[in-house]
Amino acid sequence: MKILYIGNVQGFGNAERFYLIPQKLVNGFTRNDHNVYPFNDRDYARSSTLFGSRKFGIVPLNRKVLEVSADFRPDLVLLGHCEMIWNRSLEQMRRLCPGVKIVYRNVDPLNDAGNVEDIERRAGVVDGIFLTTAGARLKRFARPETFVAFMPNPIDPSIETGRSFAAADHRFDLFFAGGRVGRADVRGARIRRIVHELPELRFALHGAGFNQDYVFGQHYLDRLAQTKMGLSLSKSNDDYFYASDRMAQYLGNGLLTFLQRGAGFEELFEEDDIAYYRDDDELLRKLRHFQSEDAAWRHVAERGWRKAHAVFDCKLVARYMLETIFELPLSHAYRWPTEVHRVTV
Repeated sequence: MKILYIGNVQGFGNAERFYLIPQKLVNGFTRNDHNVYPFNDRDYARSSTLFGSRKFGIVPLNRKVLEVSADFRPDLVLLGHCEMIWNRSLEQMRRLCPGVKIVYRNVDPLNDAGNVEDIERRAGVVDGIFLTTAGARLKRFARPETFVAFMPNPIDPSIETGRSFAAADHRFDLFFAGGRVGRADVRGARIRRIVHELPELRFALHGAGFNQDYVFGQHYLDRLAQTKMGLSLSKSNDDYFYASDRMAQYLGNGLLTFLQRGAGFEELFEEDDIAYYRDDDELLRKLRHFQSEDAAWRHVAERGWRKAHAVFDCKLVARYMLETIFELPLSHAYRWPTEVHRVTV
């Protein structure tokens, strides 16, 4: 099968984000013996204008996407956000490539009104939508033309190569990295309390309203390898099975991963796989406990690492997506929610 992946993957500057979901999906489809052509829409839009403007590159971008589709003739087009690709371009794509399936994937939380608008813009236009949230909230996006399903954040054994639980020495006790947001971000407030109340810990803390010490590329993975514990804070903790991809990165690299209860991951990971907590007080107690108990944190971290690699391998995630898109019987006992939301007429 030929798969055209359109999104912020590879391209000019994405070596600093080579460990994110787009590259893992490209690798997962390839390991399932499919021919994947990655096309970076953002880079093309910028490079098609004299001033490097994405805004003014939208018209040539949409023209180029159709040229690529005509040359490659994909069986499947997978859109990763791709806010600059017009819906009318997708309709033209169908005329150029009869029988092609077009699917949209979105990994942002559903408590973001702008993100919900982005998803609804594709509903009824694409054949399917994959979200990193599961459960009943997905029904609102289903249309007669469009199914909606959950996909987990994948783990790639060629990218998540760390085994922090097995390292003899560590520079840091607790790691967290976030994006460029303001100090009002609730995650920054939680981190500041941890730093205030646990001054004995060695911290590797980056961004998310706490500071502007951002970390990317191999430097990011090096920091994970040098750290015992990772704090998996997401912008939303209320949606079923939603977590940012940092959870997969921490588990995949063998850190003891701290996760707030409430999103449903207790159905998949046991108490000895992840350090669960309900509130800040329990988080602080468990941080103190595992900091002082070397054998205990290593035990839980290794269990979580083994389970996460077994369950969320990018090859399995890619296979599940293809089976869902083409309505094939599931070939594996996938451990995540596999309900597909459809509207029958």
